[in-house]
Amino acid sequence: MSRSDAETAIRPVPNLLEQAPGPNNAYLTVLQGTSVGRTYRLGPGRLIVGRAADCDVVIDDDGVSRRHGLLVVTMDGEVTVEDLGSTNGTLVDGQHCDVLTLHGGERLQFGSETIFKLEFRDQIEEQFATYLYESATQDHLTGVFNKQFLRNQLPVEFAWHTRHQHPLSLIFIDIDHFKQVNDEFGHLIGDAVLRDIATRCRDAARTEDVFVRYGGEEFVCLLRQTDVEKATVVAERMRCAVEEHVFEFDTGAKSGQVRVTISAGVAEIRENATDSHTLLTDADLRLYQAKRKGRNCVESAPGCRISCGN
Repeated sequence: MSRSDAETAIRPVPNLLEQAPGPNNAYLTVLQGTSVGRTYRLGPGRLIVGRAADCDVVIDDDGVSRRHGLLVVTMDGEVTVEDLGSTNGTLVDGQHCDVLTLHGGERLQFGSETIFKLEFRDQIEEQFATYLYESATQDHLTGVFNKQFLRNQLPVEFAWHTRHQHPLSLIFIDIDHFKQVNDEFGHLIGDAVLRDIATRCRDAARTEDVFVRYGGEEFVCLLRQTDVEKATVVAERMRCAVEEHVFEFDTGAKSGQVRVTISAGVAEIRENATDSHTLLTDADLRLYQAKRKGRNCVESAPGCRISCGN
Protein backbone atom coordinates (compact mmCIF):
# COMPACT_ATOMS: atom_id res chain seq x y z
CA MET A 1 0.00 0.00 0.00
CA SER A 2 1.48 3.35 -1.00
CA ARG A 3 1.87 6.51 1.09
CA SER A 4 -0.87 8.17 -0.96
CA ASP A 5 -3.22 5.39 0.15
CA ALA A 6 -2.19 5.77 3.78
CA GLU A 7 -2.46 9.56 3.86
CA THR A 8 -5.98 9.81 2.44
CA ALA A 9 -8.00 11.09 5.38
CA ILE A 10 -11.61 10.28 6.07
CA ARG A 11 -13.75 12.78 4.20
CA PRO A 12 -17.42 13.70 4.51
CA VAL A 13 -19.77 12.09 2.05
CA PRO A 14 -19.18 13.90 -1.27
CA ASN A 15 -21.99 16.06 -2.59
CA LEU A 16 -22.63 14.01 -5.68
CA LEU A 17 -25.60 16.07 -6.81
CA GLU A 18 -23.29 18.99 -7.63
CA GLN A 19 -21.21 16.92 -10.03
CA ALA A 20 -22.00 15.89 -13.55
CA PRO A 21 -21.36 12.28 -14.57
CA GLY A 22 -18.16 11.82 -16.55
CA PRO A 23 -17.09 9.09 -18.95
CA ASN A 24 -17.27 5.50 -17.75
CA ASN A 25 -14.07 3.75 -16.73
CA ALA A 26 -13.51 0.04 -16.04
CA TYR A 27 -12.90 -1.12 -12.44
CA LEU A 28 -12.18 -4.42 -10.74
CA THR A 29 -13.51 -4.68 -7.18
CA VAL A 30 -12.54 -7.49 -4.79
CA LEU A 31 -15.70 -9.35 -3.70
CA GLN A 32 -14.00 -12.33 -2.05
CA GLY A 33 -10.46 -12.99 -0.88
CA THR A 34 -7.94 -10.64 0.69
CA SER A 35 -8.59 -6.87 0.74
CA VAL A 36 -12.34 -7.15 0.15
CA GLY A 37 -13.66 -3.86 -1.20
CA ARG A 38 -10.40 -2.79 -2.78
CA THR A 39 -10.83 -1.43 -6.31
CA TYR A 40 -8.42 -1.36 -9.25
CA ARG A 41 -8.96 1.12 -12.06
CA LEU A 42 -8.22 -0.41 -15.45
CA GLY A 43 -6.62 2.02 -17.87
CA PRO A 44 -5.96 1.26 -21.53
CA GLY A 45 -3.31 -1.41 -22.04
CA ARG A 46 -2.43 -4.95 -20.97
CA LEU A 47 -2.59 -5.90 -17.29
CA ILE A 48 -1.24 -9.19 -15.95
CA VAL A 49 -3.14 -10.78 -13.05
CA GLY A 50 -1.30 -13.30 -10.90
CA ARG A 51 0.67 -14.19 -7.80
CA ALA A 52 4.06 -12.90 -8.96
CA ALA A 53 5.21 -9.66 -7.36
CA ASP A 54 5.71 -7.96 -10.73
CA CYS A 55 2.12 -8.52 -11.90
CA ASP A 56 -0.10 -5.48 -12.42
CA VAL A 57 -2.78 -6.95 -10.15
CA VAL A 58 -1.11 -9.11 -7.48
CA ILE A 59 -3.27 -11.77 -5.80
CA ASP A 60 -1.90 -13.51 -2.73
CA ASP A 61 -3.73 -16.82 -3.15
CA ASP A 62 -1.97 -20.18 -3.44
CA GLY A 63 -4.57 -21.23 -6.01
CA VAL A 64 -3.50 -18.41 -8.33
CA SER A 65 -0.71 -19.03 -10.86
CA ARG A 66 2.26 -16.70 -11.00
CA ARG A 67 0.89 -15.25 -14.24
CA HIS A 68 -2.70 -16.32 -14.19
CA GLY A 69 -4.68 -14.09 -16.53
CA LEU A 70 -4.49 -11.13 -18.85
CA LEU A 71 -6.84 -8.14 -19.03
CA VAL A 72 -6.73 -6.08 -22.21
CA VAL A 73 -8.39 -2.66 -22.17
CA THR A 74 -8.70 -0.79 -25.46
CA MET A 75 -8.73 2.97 -25.90
CA ASP A 76 -12.50 2.68 -26.41
CA GLY A 77 -12.88 1.03 -23.00
CA GLU A 78 -13.54 -2.51 -24.22
CA VAL A 79 -12.29 -5.12 -21.76
CA THR A 80 -11.17 -8.65 -22.64
CA VAL A 81 -10.03 -11.31 -20.19
CA GLU A 82 -7.71 -14.15 -21.25
CA ASP A 83 -6.47 -17.13 -19.28
CA LEU A 84 -2.69 -17.57 -19.51
CA GLY A 85 -2.66 -21.32 -19.13
CA SER A 86 -3.19 -21.15 -15.38
CA THR A 87 -3.36 -24.29 -13.24
CA ASN A 88 -6.87 -23.68 -11.91
CA GLY A 89 -8.28 -21.69 -14.81
CA THR A 90 -10.09 -18.37 -15.06
CA LEU A 91 -13.83 -18.35 -14.46
CA VAL A 92 -16.32 -15.73 -15.62
CA ASP A 93 -19.66 -16.03 -13.82
CA GLY A 94 -18.72 -19.56 -12.84
CA GLN A 95 -17.74 -20.74 -16.32
CA HIS A 96 -14.20 -21.51 -17.46
CA CYS A 97 -13.03 -19.33 -20.31
CA ASP A 98 -9.99 -18.93 -22.52
CA VAL A 99 -10.74 -15.50 -24.00
CA LEU A 100 -13.88 -13.44 -23.43
CA THR A 101 -15.02 -9.86 -24.02
CA LEU A 102 -16.66 -8.40 -20.91
CA HIS A 103 -19.59 -6.01 -20.77
CA GLY A 104 -19.73 -5.12 -17.07
CA GLY A 105 -21.28 -6.87 -14.10
CA GLU A 106 -19.37 -10.12 -14.59
CA ARG A 107 -17.69 -11.92 -11.70
CA LEU A 108 -14.13 -13.03 -12.44
CA GLN A 109 -12.60 -15.79 -10.38
CA PHE A 110 -8.84 -16.35 -10.36
CA GLY A 111 -7.78 -19.42 -8.39
CA SER A 112 -9.85 -21.02 -5.67
CA GLU A 113 -10.81 -18.04 -3.50
CA THR A 114 -10.35 -14.67 -5.19
CA ILE A 115 -13.36 -13.16 -6.96
CA PHE A 116 -13.54 -9.75 -8.63
CA LYS A 117 -16.45 -7.89 -10.14
CA LEU A 118 -15.96 -5.86 -13.30
CA GLU A 119 -17.88 -2.58 -13.36
CA PHE A 120 -18.01 0.48 -15.56
CA ARG A 121 -18.33 3.61 -13.40
CA ASP A 122 -18.64 7.31 -14.04
CA GLN A 123 -16.97 9.94 -11.86
CA ILE A 124 -19.81 10.07 -9.34
CA GLU A 125 -19.82 6.31 -8.80
CA GLU A 126 -16.03 6.27 -8.58
CA GLN A 127 -15.94 8.89 -5.82
CA PHE A 128 -18.64 7.19 -3.81
CA ALA A 129 -16.90 3.79 -4.03
CA THR A 130 -13.65 5.43 -2.89
CA TYR A 131 -15.45 7.02 0.05
CA LEU A 132 -16.90 3.68 1.15
CA TYR A 133 -13.51 1.93 0.99
CA GLU A 134 -11.73 4.69 2.89
CA SER A 135 -14.43 4.75 5.57
CA ALA A 136 -14.01 1.01 6.09
CA THR A 137 -10.21 0.96 6.29
CA GLN A 138 -9.20 4.22 7.97
CA ASP A 139 -9.30 5.46 11.55
CA HIS A 140 -11.77 8.33 11.76
CA LEU A 141 -9.79 10.36 14.29
CA THR A 142 -6.25 10.23 12.89
CA GLY A 143 -6.79 9.41 9.20
CA VAL A 144 -4.29 6.51 9.25
CA PHE A 145 -5.28 2.89 8.64
CA ASN A 146 -7.43 1.17 11.27
CA LYS A 147 -7.03 -2.11 13.15
CA GLN A 148 -9.38 -3.98 10.82
CA PHE A 149 -7.18 -3.06 7.86
CA LEU A 150 -4.15 -4.47 9.70
CA ARG A 151 -6.04 -7.67 10.50
CA ASN A 152 -6.75 -8.13 6.80
CA GLN A 153 -3.35 -7.01 5.52
CA LEU A 154 -0.96 -8.67 7.97
CA PRO A 155 -1.68 -12.28 6.91
CA VAL A 156 -1.29 -11.23 3.27
CA GLU A 157 2.09 -9.61 3.94
CA PHE A 158 3.17 -12.57 6.09
CA ALA A 159 2.32 -15.08 3.35
CA TRP A 160 4.12 -13.09 0.64
CA HIS A 161 7.25 -12.46 2.68
CA THR A 162 7.40 -16.08 3.87
CA ARG A 163 7.00 -17.42 0.36
CA HIS A 164 9.71 -15.16 -1.05
CA GLN A 165 11.90 -15.40 2.08
CA HIS A 166 12.09 -11.64 2.52
CA PRO A 167 12.26 -10.00 5.96
CA LEU A 168 9.14 -8.43 7.45
CA SER A 169 9.25 -6.26 10.57
CA LEU A 170 6.72 -4.57 12.82
CA ILE A 171 6.90 -1.64 15.25
CA PHE A 172 4.47 -1.54 18.18
CA ILE A 173 4.11 1.99 19.61
CA ASP A 174 2.45 3.28 22.76
CA ILE A 175 2.18 6.89 23.97
CA ASP A 176 3.71 7.20 27.43
CA HIS A 177 1.37 8.27 30.24
CA PHE A 178 -1.31 9.35 27.79
CA LYS A 179 -4.04 9.07 30.43
CA GLN A 180 -2.40 11.99 32.23
CA VAL A 181 -2.80 14.13 29.10
CA ASN A 182 -6.52 13.42 28.99
CA ASP A 183 -6.91 13.93 32.75
CA GLU A 184 -5.03 17.25 32.81
CA PHE A 185 -6.05 18.84 29.51
CA GLY A 186 -9.25 17.05 28.53
CA HIS A 187 -10.16 14.60 25.77
CA LEU A 188 -10.37 17.22 23.01
CA ILE A 189 -6.73 18.14 23.57
CA GLY A 190 -5.91 14.47 23.92
CA ASP A 191 -7.50 13.77 20.53
CA ALA A 192 -5.48 16.60 18.97
CA VAL A 193 -2.28 15.14 20.43
CA LEU A 194 -3.20 11.71 19.03
CA ARG A 195 -3.67 13.16 15.57
CA ASP A 196 -0.40 15.06 15.78
CA ILE A 197 1.56 12.01 16.94
CA ALA A 198 0.03 9.87 14.19
CA THR A 199 1.09 12.43 11.60
CA ARG A 200 4.64 12.79 12.94
CA CYS A 201 5.21 9.03 13.20
CA ARG A 202 3.74 8.38 9.77
CA ASP A 203 5.95 11.11 8.29
CA ALA A 204 8.98 9.50 9.94
CA ALA A 205 8.11 6.19 8.27
CA ARG A 206 8.82 5.35 4.63
CA THR A 207 6.57 5.40 1.60
CA GLU A 208 6.10 1.64 1.54
CA ASP A 209 5.37 1.27 5.27
CA VAL A 210 1.84 0.67 6.56
CA PHE A 211 0.99 2.85 9.57
CA VAL A 212 -2.04 1.88 11.68
CA ARG A 213 -3.87 3.10 14.75
CA TYR A 214 -4.19 -0.16 16.67
CA GLY A 215 -6.48 1.23 19.36
CA GLY A 216 -6.53 3.93 22.02
CA GLU A 217 -3.02 5.36 22.22
CA GLU A 218 -1.38 2.41 20.45
CA PHE A 219 -0.05 2.40 16.88
CA VAL A 220 1.54 -0.22 14.65
CA CYS A 221 3.87 0.22 11.70
CA LEU A 222 4.35 -2.70 9.29
CA LEU A 223 7.63 -2.54 7.37
CA ARG A 224 7.80 -4.56 4.17
CA GLN A 225 11.04 -6.23 3.05
CA THR A 226 12.79 -4.75 6.08
CA ASP A 227 14.97 -6.46 8.68
CA VAL A 228 14.90 -5.64 12.37
CA GLU A 229 17.99 -3.39 12.22
CA LYS A 230 16.48 -1.06 9.62
CA ALA A 231 13.10 -1.17 11.37
CA THR A 232 14.79 -0.09 14.60
CA VAL A 233 16.20 2.96 12.82
CA VAL A 234 12.67 3.89 11.70
CA ALA A 235 11.29 3.36 15.22
CA GLU A 236 13.99 5.55 16.75
CA ARG A 237 13.27 8.23 14.15
CA MET A 238 9.63 8.18 15.22
CA ARG A 239 10.54 8.36 18.90
CA CYS A 240 12.79 11.37 18.32
CA ALA A 241 10.18 13.11 16.16
CA VAL A 242 7.69 12.94 19.04
CA GLU A 243 10.12 13.72 21.87
CA GLU A 244 11.48 16.83 20.15
CA HIS A 245 8.06 18.26 19.34
CA VAL A 246 6.00 20.61 21.51
CA PHE A 247 2.26 20.17 21.03
CA GLU A 248 0.63 23.58 21.33
CA PHE A 249 -3.10 24.15 21.77
CA ASP A 250 -5.51 27.06 22.09
CA THR A 251 -9.19 26.36 22.72
CA GLY A 252 -10.08 30.00 23.27
CA ALA A 253 -10.79 29.35 26.92
CA LYS A 254 -7.45 27.72 27.53
CA SER A 255 -4.06 27.54 25.81
CA GLY A 256 -0.83 25.80 26.59
CA GLN A 257 1.77 23.26 25.59
CA VAL A 258 1.99 19.51 25.94
CA ARG A 259 5.11 17.40 25.73
CA VAL A 260 4.77 13.65 25.34
CA THR A 261 6.98 10.70 24.49
CA ILE A 262 6.45 7.26 23.00
CA SER A 263 7.83 3.80 23.64
CA ALA A 264 8.27 1.22 20.89
CA GLY A 265 8.97 -2.46 20.46
CA VAL A 266 10.44 -3.82 17.22
CA ALA A 267 10.34 -7.39 15.94
CA GLU A 268 11.14 -9.26 12.74
CA ILE A 269 9.23 -12.28 11.53
CA ARG A 270 10.68 -15.49 12.96
CA GLU A 271 12.39 -17.87 10.57
CA ASN A 272 10.05 -20.77 11.39
CA ALA A 273 6.91 -18.77 12.16
CA THR A 274 3.69 -20.40 10.97
CA ASP A 275 1.40 -17.38 11.24
CA SER A 276 1.53 -13.59 11.45
CA HIS A 277 0.35 -13.43 15.09
CA THR A 278 3.88 -14.09 16.37
CA LEU A 279 5.10 -10.86 14.78
CA LEU A 280 2.57 -8.83 16.77
CA THR A 281 3.22 -10.68 20.03
CA ASP A 282 7.01 -10.36 19.71
CA ALA A 283 6.80 -6.61 19.07
CA ASP A 284 4.29 -6.20 21.92
CA LEU A 285 6.62 -8.04 24.30
CA ARG A 286 9.47 -5.70 23.41
CA LEU A 287 7.18 -2.71 23.86
CA TYR A 288 6.47 -3.96 27.38
CA GLN A 289 10.22 -4.25 27.98
CA ALA A 290 10.72 -0.66 26.77
CA LYS A 291 8.14 0.55 29.28
CA ARG A 292 9.76 -1.39 32.10
CA LYS A 293 13.09 0.26 31.27
CA GLY A 294 11.63 3.69 31.89
CA ARG A 295 9.69 4.52 28.67
CA ASN A 296 10.70 6.94 25.90
CA CYS A 297 12.91 4.29 24.31
CA VAL A 298 12.95 1.67 21.59
CA GLU A 299 13.42 -1.97 22.49
CA SER A 300 14.55 -4.27 19.69
CA ALA A 301 16.64 -7.37 19.09
CA PRO A 302 19.98 -7.53 20.96
CA GLY A 303 22.52 -5.21 19.37
CA CYS A 304 19.90 -3.04 17.62
CA ARG A 305 19.69 -0.13 20.04
CA ILE A 306 20.33 2.88 17.79
CA SER A 307 20.70 6.49 18.86
CA CYS A 308 18.43 9.27 17.64
CA GLY A 309 21.15 10.79 15.52
CA ASN A 310 21.57 7.72 13.31
